[in-house]
Amino acid sequence: RDLNDRLESMVDARTEDLQYANRELKSALSQLTETQAQLVESEKMASLGALVAGIAHEINTPIGVALTAATHMQNQAARVAQDDDLSVTLKTYLQTHVRNCDFLVSNLNRAAELIRSFKQVAVDQSSEQIRDFQLKDYFEEILTSLRPKLKRTAHVVEIECDADLQMSSFPGALYQIVSNLVMNSLTHAFPDGEKGTIRIEAEIVGSDRVRIRYSDDGVGFDESVAQRIFEPFFTTRRGAGGSGLGMHIVYNLVTQGLGGKIHCWGHPGEGMTVEIVIPRSMR
Repeated sequence: RDLNDRLESMVDARTEDLQYANRELKSALSQLTETQAQLVESEKMASLGALVAGIAHEINTPIGVALTAATHMQNQAARVAQDDDLSVTLKTYLQTHVRNCDFLVSNLNRAAELIRSFKQVAVDQSSEQIRDFQLKDYFEEILTSLRPKLKRTAHVVEIECDADLQMSSFPGALYQIVSNLVMNSLTHAFPDGEKGTIRIEAEIVGSDRVRIRYSDDGVGFDESVAQRIFEPFFTTRRGAGGSGLGMHIVYNLVTQGLGGKIHCWGHPGEGMTVEIVIPRSMR
């Protein structure tokens, strides 16, 4: 009987070991699958970003030349139209020409702004140096620079971050990330100008990572939007000022520029949350 008890105990112990090993294998497989999916998604986004930035680079010059020519025509036509010696017919024509030039210049300026956004899709850190900075102080600097936009609203912006949390990273990339998130909230979360709250939280996770959680309590979105929110040119405000590139730029900056991960979720009427995990030091 003692032998049977020992055998049963050994079998039970071995079974427990196998079950533990099986759980570990399942967990590792799950992490591997998630990592593989993130790598595929990151590569897809990077390829799309390079394509968009390349096209923007090619059309930047002709748009610039067209804008210069249109501005010159606008100024010349406006100057000639002020001549009192012109016939009524010619003066009317020139006034119409000036209005058309105004329309042309306005739209070319809009095109130039879009091209600048398109070029931001490609993450290029070559012109920026890594430097040390206090994260909370830098968040406050970013919000100060956005004050002209925020002061037109009644929104409350809250920052929760340890004052001693120091990073060694690319501050310019972080500036673009936060400013694009804030502008996304102003455009999409509070489209009717109602008062809302934007919250930025940051904390150290592990020994060398920083988790930044950005959230607003705006209109939110459904799952179909959450699945496409980082795609280039995807916007729910087409024709109302949305280019569909803000969140794609954020995605590329986090994953390609800062070597981090980003997730976004939300629900209709319950706002949006973006969670970013990036290295504390890029040195």
